[in-house]
Amino acid sequence: MIPKVIQDDADALLVWNRLQGQLSDAGKWKPEYVDYFAVLVLSIAGLYRTCETLRDTDTSEILVNPRKGTSYRNPLLDIKAQHINVINRFGSAFGLNPLADAKLKTAGTDGIGELLKLMAGPEV
Repeated sequence: MIPKVIQDDADALLVWNRLQGQLSDAGKWKPEYVDYFAVLVLSIAGLYRTCETLRDTDTSEILVNPRKGTSYRNPLLDIKAQHINVINRFGSAFGLNPLADAKLKTAGTDGIGELLKLMAGPEV
């Protein structure tokens, strides 16, 4: 079942359909990971939108406050970096790049389980 948040976002729905099909074909799709997959898909769609906004507004990496004359980093770059971080972490958990895929196959582990352990932090 596709979550409503994905169904309501045309970009995310396209990504969902494409990647979910690839995971199914590779035997990596597990319905119990729908929520984690939704996070990955929403980040990919968000990255697309952020890049489009940067391109369409023709903004630079450094912006200037007209009242103060001070420069600051474009906040869209931080949003872009956050999306990339989520994509790398969750994409690796699903084995969506060759290195992560080989690692998961060799270790015989569950990528989402490993991601959850990493996100939980060190055991006390």
